[in-house]
Amino acid sequence: MKLKTGLKLACLQAVLVACAGVTDSFAAEVFTWTDENGVVNYSDLPPDDGDSRQIEVEGVYMPGTAERAQATSVPEYGSGNDTQSVAQQRREQIAEDRDARKKEREETEQLCARHRQRVEQMEPARRVFYTDESGESVRMDDDQRMGLISESKDFIAKNCE
Repeated sequence: MKLKTGLKLACLQAVLVACAGVTDSFAAEVFTWTDENGVVNYSDLPPDDGDSRQIEVEGVYMPGTAERAQATSVPEYGSGNDTQSVAQQRREQIAEDRDARKKEREETEQLCARHRQRVEQMEPARRVFYTDESGESVRMDDDQRMGLISESKDFIAKNCE
């Protein structure tokens, strides 16, 4: 009987030692320190000189928490899930902003071309004719012509290269 109890204790000790080794391998120990160049370092092992501090890390998988790990896991890229990372959302926002600026530049360039064309056509001409709403050709008076030329030159000065 004594042999069986000793054998049971030996087996129990072996299991405890094995469990302790497994638990240590999943431990969430993170050390941080600043090196001689002023760079902040993070590692699961402290530096050789021992001048570091241990920090707590939340949300790390620990044995026995499989349900929590599955509930908080990040979807894999291309998994069909609509959830996006913050970085991906930022990249898309940057792309949208870039496209909006490009469209705005193109519209401004079109307006610049129209205003330049207006100045080229109206400035040397003393008589400018336009078609009114009824389809008749009407002569523009000099004040209207000079006002439009001035408006176009102001636009070009403010918005065009």
